Amino acid sequence: MKHALKVGVLIVGITLTLSSYCWAQTATPSPSPTPAAKGFALHANGSTVFVGQQTGGPGTQPAEGPGFAAGSPLSPNTPYDLWSSAAMTPGYAGIFQTEVSGQYTGTRLYGGATLGLGIVDGSVTNAAYWGENLLPTLNPHLGSTALPYRIVFPTHAGEDDASAWRLSLLGANIGANDGSWSLRGGYFDLQQSLSFVFVQPPLTNVTPSIGLAPAESLGDGPPALSAWPSPEPGLPLSGLDGTARSGNTSFEVTDASLPALPQTAVHLHMASAAMQGANHSSLSLQVLDLDTNGALISTTTLYGYDAHTIASPQGDLPISTLGNQHEMIAGLSGSFLAAPGLTAVVDAARSWYDAADVIRPGTQAPGGYYHTALTHALGTATLQLEGYRFEPRYATAILPYGTPENVWSAAWAWPGVWLKSTYQLVNNSVMGANRQGYRVRLLSNDSGALSYRFSFMQDRQIEPATFDTMTQTGFVDGFFLPEANDAATIGGQTQLAGWLAWRARFGTLTLDYVNDMLERPALPSSPQDYDDYVSPQVVLDYSKQVSPATILSVGIGRYAMRGVWEATPVDYGETTAFAGAQLQQSAHFALLVNARHATFDGVPSGPLDPSPFFASNIVVVEERYSI
Repeated sequence: MKHALKVGVLIVGITLTLSSYCWAQTATPSPSPTPAAKGFALHANGSTVFVGQQTGGPGTQPAEGPGFAAGSPLSPNTPYDLWSSAAMTPGYAGIFQTEVSGQYTGTRLYGGATLGLGIVDGSVTNAAYWGENLLPTLNPHLGSTALPYRIVFPTHAGEDDASAWRLSLLGANIGANDGSWSLRGGYFDLQQSLSFVFVQPPLTNVTPSIGLAPAESLGDGPPALSAWPSPEPGLPLSGLDGTARSGNTSFEVTDASLPALPQTAVHLHMASAAMQGANHSSLSLQVLDLDTNGALISTTTLYGYDAHTIASPQGDLPISTLGNQHEMIAGLSGSFLAAPGLTAVVDAARSWYDAADVIRPGTQAPGGYYHTALTHALGTATLQLEGYRFEPRYATAILPYGTPENVWSAAWAWPGVWLKSTYQLVNNSVMGANRQGYRVRLLSNDSGALSYRFSFMQDRQIEPATFDTMTQTGFVDGFFLPEANDAATIGGQTQLAGWLAWRARFGTLTLDYVNDMLERPALPSSPQDYDDYVSPQVVLDYSKQVSPATILSVGIGRYAMRGVWEATPVDYGETTAFAGAQLQQSAHFALLVNARHATFDGVPSGPLDPSPFFASNIVVVEERYSI
């Protein structure tokens, strides 16, 4: 804690020093930028974050912990936050980050570069999970070794402490003032992308906020001041990116590396074009080519080399090793006015996958993605009907990064972002691999005192997840474990979601609800394949903007996991109480303070396992500046 307090003092000093300069927040170049004044400009923005966490209870030392840290696919239930699966460990961390950009604007062209300075001191786990997304040159999830990050289950503060700092060139850019073209190099976010062709890897941190929301919420996220920056779209890409615009058509070409495990590499080539037409019509095309190389990787699939399963209370968990993967994806999206008052969207894509180290060479096959949506206004609300087909061989490149506790590592947590510590190239938040189904949504226009959003979604497996299908190259099922070939059944999911917001003079009350219900029948000969599992999540939040510069929030949430999974009883839950505030101190500085108290309860996984009871207190203080 002493180290974290020291870095906090250092951070405040640096922040006050920066405030003596006249800088403004920089923004990512756009294909249609706002004309800038000619000459040289210097900009800076960043944050100072302090994280303090205390934990206690037998769940801090889960029975699955040692094996999980050694690479076992058997996931612990605690100590992880069920809302995000972020690791919850005792400790204190101080983080200072700033990006300083210099740009010269001439008669026709502009050009500039961005430097990043990051300082981290204290608990590495808390810094990596509960502060702002770390700068790329400090971020262990992007492959940086500056911080000695590893899977640990400490019981006292100070057991995973470390210090590091980096001053780095993060990127450079050049382009035309009229937005006709631009070129960026270094770390960057995409300007445009079809989410069913490519999305940036998901963030590994819980972005500081003053509220709480389920991962699949229909709402707008936790309460926030309008001036508070939105979370980043995902982990950045590293490489070169070019954009161009001609009339109403924009283009983007990308050559970049993606996050990967040590001694492995993932390289991406991609191009896209988007055209805007009359009456809100549009047409977009995107093509992706990806290669992986380097050391073989251990994955929770069955089509890699040395494929086998590991028997556990969580089912027969697949495991194999893969290397030298190749994936191509081509997608097309169009929107148009199908009839008066009826808007239609049609998406279609095809992918081709293969890998060098597989158990059944020659069994690969193309996969497809198909989505249609019809939207119609109903008075003050909008009704939307969608149909999805996400085939089991579509976009199934295996892309692990960081360590296994990066993404959704808590056992049985939902949504099960595909294959635990890997990320999928495309958006699978509505419907994942090997699923087809539909979704109906009713959304208010949010202009009155009462706003509402409701959703009903139902999907089924396209093909059964058997030992035959799951050993075919590129075949992935989003959640269910393999069955015997002669005991195949079809499982599915139903999701209910609702969001209500009542805006009154005394403040805003928000009710956020999501319930994922998964079910797969089993034949009498294979009772171990039976799944009947629900994951209800509800958050009640009260917030009030007491002035244009101050907003307060307080609430409580409950995340439960109940039912039977692979014939194993599941009975766990987390209750989280939270309170926070944001204060716009001036045109250049804003403060966030948030506190959470979480308790985890339930029954042990096995008769000899320790109780999963676990409690955590977290305080996050963040000072943001744009000067």
